[in-house]
Amino acid sequence: MFTYPLLTPAEQASLPTLVAEPNPIQAKFEDSTHQLFYCQTTDGEMVLKVCHEATIRSSHFWLGANHLFAANFPDSLGDIHLTHHFLQKNGALTVPGFVAANAQRFVLTRFLAGKDLDAELIADDWVIQLAEHIVKLHQCTYTSWGQLHAPKLPAIEWSGRLHQTITCLAKQQGTPIDKTLLAEVLANAENIRETEFVPMMLDLRWDQFRSGTNDLALIDLDAFFIAPRALDLVLLEYALTPTQLALFKRHYIQTHNWPEHGAYKCCYQLLLFLMNILGETDLAKWMQQI
Repeated sequence: MFTYPLLTPAEQASLPTLVAEPNPIQAKFEDSTHQLFYCQTTDGEMVLKVCHEATIRSSHFWLGANHLFAANFPDSLGDIHLTHHFLQKNGALTVPGFVAANAQRFVLTRFLAGKDLDAELIADDWVIQLAEHIVKLHQCTYTSWGQLHAPKLPAIEWSGRLHQTITCLAKQQGTPIDKTLLAEVLANAENIRETEFVPMMLDLRWDQFRSGTNDLALIDLDAFFIAPRALDLVLLEYALTPTQLALFKRHYIQTHNWPEHGAYKCCYQLLLFLMNILGETDLAKWMQQI
């Protein structure tokens, strides 16, 4: 009898029966917070994601997300089915079918056939599909922010929590952050007054997607929050090449304006750097990139 790896007998009891030994899927990054397995079951092909708890505890990304958004990851995995349903209803991309999850421990989803994307070989059509997806998500607007399913934090608290989170993350850095830059960013953070919040994928990178025949599919749904629209757009300016960003903008501005966020962009830039969003280690290069 085949068993699901890293799960207790009690956790396995209600899951589909395996018909073959699960195969590990190689992690793309050393600090990946999950271990992945391809599973063949009596109910079809599936992917099992099991929390790597030690990595989560040392993750600057999840330290920042939990601190800023009161996310409580990985406990929040108990509600991951709501993220699947939300994106199926409000997004424009395919997402894996939800099967089962257990708070703090694992998520089991249906396998999506296709190929992992190569960030160096991104088709224009995928950029357009991503733009259509973000456009749809940004049509869902909120006056409060926080966790995707319960954005209860009032707008007036954004600047304070941002200030606290940047301060907390800066203290965790192995290399000290330039004191002048940090002081400037924290001063700007105190003056931010965000009023418009939207669904945001805080770890958006091309490796979180797969391509089918022509369609783009989103396969990692752990890090969706309700956040300021400006933060999402600053992240996109990093995640896309200049050519991709120009194409993205042409489609985005057909529905939404592209807000001016220069006055506090440095706050969001430093936040994303400290959360190790794209793995950049050169702070000066990062701050000058956009």
